[in-house]
Amino acid sequence: MTTNIYLDIDGVIVANDNNAANYAAEFIEYVLTHYPDSTYWLTTHCQGDASRPIRDVRHLFDVKTIEYMKKIKSTIWLESPNKTSAIDFTKTFLWFDDNCFYGEKQELIKHNALDNWIKVDLNKDPNQLHKFIQSFPLPL
Repeated sequence: MTTNIYLDIDGVIVANDNNAANYAAEFIEYVLTHYPDSTYWLTTHCQGDASRPIRDVRHLFDVKTIEYMKKIKSTIWLESPNKTSAIDFTKTFLWFDDNCFYGEKQELIKHNALDNWIKVDLNKDPNQLHKFIQSFPLPL
């Protein structure tokens, strides 16, 4: 069964305007190697245009990582700010994001999928992406 992977940018693969998150390149490579056809941007950087996130962060990554990023598909979600409107709840998924708003949590709960949101907290653990590579979360 295919698992969809949804990726936020700020606070997940980018630590701040000037720095990629620790192990972000390795994390992106891992995800795109294992989920090449089912990885999606779920970020304000992308509303239907998968090239925009790359333009926004390309200065932080090497050419190899940018090539992996080109495989990531776009999403479109309503400005609620409910990113979960772009999640396909008919498929298994993991959503890597540093924040989940109240409405998004309620939507995840409604679909019995709250555990599929993988909270990324780079302030608490700057090497969290490396830990995900070593022990990748499994969707419920």
